[in-house]
Amino acid sequence: TGGARGITAKIAIAIARRFHCKLELVGRSPAPELTEDPTFANALEITALRALLIARANGAGSTSPSAIDAMAREILAAREIRATLDAIREAGGSARYHAVDVRDADKLGAFVDAVYAEHGRIDGVVHGAGLIEDKLVHHKSTESFARVFDTKVASALTLVAKLRDDVRFIAFFSSVSGAFGNKGQSDYAAANAALDGLAHQLRVTRNTRVLSVNW
Repeated sequence: TGGARGITAKIAIAIARRFHCKLELVGRSPAPELTEDPTFANALEITALRALLIARANGAGSTSPSAIDAMAREILAAREIRATLDAIREAGGSARYHAVDVRDADKLGAFVDAVYAEHGRIDGVVHGAGLIEDKLVHHKSTESFARVFDTKVASALTLVAKLRDDVRFIAFFSSVSGAFGNKGQSDYAAANAALDGLAHQLRVTRNTRVLSVNW
């Protein structure tokens, strides 16, 4: 989870290079088109993308700055996902990307069931999904707290409930904020502390290797 972008994407590429295995990557970004609109090919930074999107929008009706920014970030995310999939193939592995909201227990559970139905087993899981919405606690809404907490913890509980006993390893990407805290991260620190606690519990109750990395 979180495996097509960021640190877990790098982990996925390294696993593919070492084991030439099959990887199923899960993220919240929409699945990208196979190729990018050539209009944006030379716009390598978000500012250049925003300028192109604004120019195009002004020709067909105006749009809001937040909508322009969201479109630019979606293009960058799609590029990163395609680059990760290409790097895994070049490393000798194979990979597919799935857009799944990991907070949705039914959808994530159905995805795990589908992987078992197709492959017959899951050898290991790297759970790196995360969300940051930093604010001081007196400015933090319960909805925002739940989004941040559930992205890490509710999804981890779904995975643990769905994984069979023969899974060989589970690796959580936690955070140093779970151990030491961080200003504006009451939700993120709580989520990562809970993830660490879950890892300790699983090491006792399941016959598998469990690791929680305080990244």
